[in-house]
Amino acid sequence: MLLAGAEWRIGERQIREVTPRAADKIYDRIINGPNGLRLRQGEKVVGLCRKVWRIMGRLHPDLFDKKHPNPWDDFTLKSRTKTKKHAVTREEVYRFAWGCIEHGRPEPAAVAVICFEWLQRPENVVAGFLTWPDYRSKNWPQAVRIEHHKNKSLVWHPLEEKQDGEIVKFYAEAEDILGHLPKIGVPMILRRIERGESKGAAKV
Repeated sequence: MLLAGAEWRIGERQIREVTPRAADKIYDRIINGPNGLRLRQGEKVVGLCRKVWRIMGRLHPDLFDKKHPNPWDDFTLKSRTKTKKHAVTREEVYRFAWGCIEHGRPEPAAVAVICFEWLQRPENVVAGFLTWPDYRSKNWPQAVRIEHHKNKSLVWHPLEEKQDGEIVKFYAEAEDILGHLPKIGVPMILRRIERGESKGAAKV
């Protein structure tokens, strides 16, 4: 949506011209993609347009159609069947991880077990939020520092304990995977920079 002179426009149309029927046509154009229906994209667009119309209509009411101030309200979306996302099993996670190790890719292997065992979000792990000082540090040699970024809670999660005089590791196989991870920077998950790509040795 662009401001051209004193008029707001969406594409070639003025905002006042976007009636409920026009909104329906825009929605139909979006969901009927070249490779089939795109119902999820349609839901996102309708939600965004409804919010933009509401905010800008409040700030610039004279630029909007008073009869239909928000053509995206009471919008009827085509229903879609949402597929159920099944949780992976421990066997699947470690089969994937050891496969990565075999192919010389310890980074995705480490991400998989970290996310599975310590309930971390993949986007936070690959962004470098989990660092080597978080893992068996000098002050906490038997734990890993876990920050749950959604609620900002911070815990030192135990990795082992002593039972009957013997050390019992809770995540022995996960730590075997992490043992293949090269330490090339402070974040645990880094990739080596290829020649000519940029300065430095590694990046998240």
